[in-house]
Parts: sequence; C-alpha cells; structure tokens
Amino acid sequence: MALDPRFISGVYNYCDRWCERCPLTSRCLTYAMEQDGDASDPALQDITNRAFWQRLEGILREAHELLDEILRERGIELPPADAEATQAFLKRSEDAREHPCAAAAATYARGVKAWLEGAGPRLQARGETLDSQHRMGLSIVDPEADAERLRDAVEVIQWYQNQIAVKIMRAVGTAARDDAFPDELDRSDADGSAKVALLGMDRSVAAWAELLRQMPEEEDRILPLLVTLGRLRRDVEAIFPNARAFVRPGFDTGEVGT
Repeated sequence: MALDPRFISGVYNYCDRWCERCPLTSRCLTYAMEQDGDASDPALQDITNRAFWQRLEGILREAHELLDEILRERGIELPPADAEATQAFLKRSEDAREHPCAAAAATYARGVKAWLEGAGPRLQARGETLDSQHRMGLSIVDPEADAERLRDAVEVIQWYQNQIAVKIMRAVGTAARDDAFPDELDRSDADGSAKVALLGMDRSVAAWAELLRQMPEEEDRILPLLVTLGRLRRDVEAIFPNARAFVRPGFDTGEVGT
C-alpha cells in the first residue's frame, strides 16, 4: 500500500490532523490505513473540504483589515517581535513548554476555553435569531449561510485552540535540538511545524473575524484573544523566518485543487 502512486509521500507529516476537513484524504496513506471498508469515498469528501477552506480563505482576507481597524480605533499597537532576545532564550532552553511563544499559545488556549464556556447561551441566541430570520423568509439576509459560517467559525476555533501550542512546542523543541546538534533536517522540521502553527493562527483569526461580524457585541471579549494571536503570530514569524516558505508535501506542491 505504501508504494501505491495515489498516495503523496509525507503528506501527513505537516498537516493539522483534521481529517474530516482535509482536501487530501484520498492521497494520504495514514488516512487510508485508519479507515475501515465502509468509509465513504474520500475523493468526494475532498471536494467538499476544498470548498470549506476556500470559503475560509475569503474570510481571512477581510479579517486582517478588520483586526487592523479595530486595533487602530482602540489605540493598540503590536510591537515588533524581539527576535534576538527570543532566539537567545531558544538557545538556552531545551524545555519547549517554557518558551515564551508556547506560553503565549497556552494562554490563548485558556482564553478560548473561557470564552467558549461563557458564550454558549449567546451563540444559542444567535442561532435562534438566524432560525427565526429563515422562517420569516427575510430577503435582505441569508440566515442559512450565516448559520453555516457561524458553525464553521466555532469549529475552526475549537480545532486549533490547543493545536497551536502543540505545534509551537514541537517547532521550538526541534530548533533547540538543532542548535545543540546542527542538522538540516531538524531545522526543516522546525520550520514545517511552525508553518502548521501559523496556518492555525491565520485560520483562527479568520474565524474570530466572522464571529465579530455576526456578534459585534462580543468585541470586548474577542479582541484580547485576537491581540494575543496577532502578537504570537509575529513572534513565531520572527523566530522562524523561513516557516512561511516551507513546502508541505501535497498541500504546497499543487495537489490541492487538482
């Protein structure tokens, strides 16, 4: 099975483990080995998942503008990352959990947990409003589409809530090992893990922007989480300047969308 040309070598090494939303399940050996004989056609699932991420990418483009506008209005600045100081810490520390970026990601995860626990009734109320609009047949809105986008946004936030920290810890841990025992493969692996973390942050920012669009009354609760993500993203990009350019097998080599 491993030699089957359908499968992309290493596609599973730098993914986010969200198989239900992956556009490459039909090309993944790990996914194939985990499925039983009754699994639905993965190629058909890939088409649906590709549409999901394309929709989220559209939101992401608007999210950056929205976040910048809110920060300007509030007078909040995101200072440039002190890459030199953080790199010095990276060389001293072999415990990735103590790294400032890992700590910030853990703080973000706790903040998301607190928001989700408190937002349950408000999310339910928003859902009921959309359902009411749908029953009334209001033509000025598309309540079904908004309801789907709302569910997608919450789902994205929940999926990456803890994974961002996990991927950052893997990246800084691998980089620390590389500093002690220089190895090109270790540095490449660190960049790959950092890229997965950055993509998780990008998608989370887009999801939060969608929640802000639909629930503007949540701005005071959501903005601190967006600020934390913005700073964390800048720090990770400063520490791993080559992460964005890392080429993930399958995802960044043209197989998605083909």
